Amino acid sequence: EKARSQKLDLIVLDIMLPKIEGYKVCRMLKFDDKYKKIPIILFTAKIQPEDQKLGYEVGADAYITKPFEPQILTDKIQELLK
Repeated sequence: EKARSQKLDLIVLDIMLPKIEGYKVCRMLKFDDKYKKIPIILFTAKIQPEDQKLGYEVGADAYITKPFEPQILTDKIQELLK
């Protein structure tokens, strides 16, 4: 709802959300013509290769795992907003 009610330049999305899995949110946005151009960074503690693969399959532009280096997140945000 928040993504649809505001004009966003980029979304940092956790996978483990209380009501709906972040993969589903990412997929809904990336397969909607109105939102598909908004870059999405999946930000998660899920570190398994199959989790990362699924993230890219649902349309994520980046996948960053926790714990993380703040500079990595900052660099990825800057890259995606260019």
